[in-house]
Amino acid sequence: MPEGPLADRFAALLSGSGLQVHRVPDFTTAVWRKLFTNLAANPLTALLQQRMGVFADPGMARLSRDLLREAVAVAGAEGADLGAEDIARTLELYAAAPPDGGSSMLYDRLAGRPLEHEFITGAVVRAGERHGIATPLNGMLLTLLRAVDRDLRAGRA
Repeated sequence: MPEGPLADRFAALLSGSGLQVHRVPDFTTAVWRKLFTNLAANPLTALLQQRMGVFADPGMARLSRDLLREAVAVAGAEGADLGAEDIARTLELYAAAPPDGGSSMLYDRLAGRPLEHEFITGAVVRAGERHGIATPLNGMLLTLLRAVDRDLRAGRA
């Protein structure tokens, strides 16, 4: 959560709720780091209908790295301070995940629920467009996810 009067009011609203509020001096970077944890894992597991073990494949690790590289450029244009260490940390997170675990987007697809792709992959693509930064891999995933989501919403998946 950012610092300042608005953050103070928001923290006060959550006081006593059981939720912990952690203030950060650079909210933009914190938000992009959180997005990174989902950026490759969610769309790839959902599209492939595979669990986290898929990231043990060297080709999937390379694809994930390339998706995150596109996002680093976009995040920087948005004011986030991300770099190669954030990519490495995210890939380590994927590698450490239980191989039989899944992502929220995978579980949504398996249950026939709408996907959250517009908030994850779509956010990167739209920010890239705002800044004139090409995101061909994320754009391709977004196109595929939209097609799957259309079928889910129509009850065809």
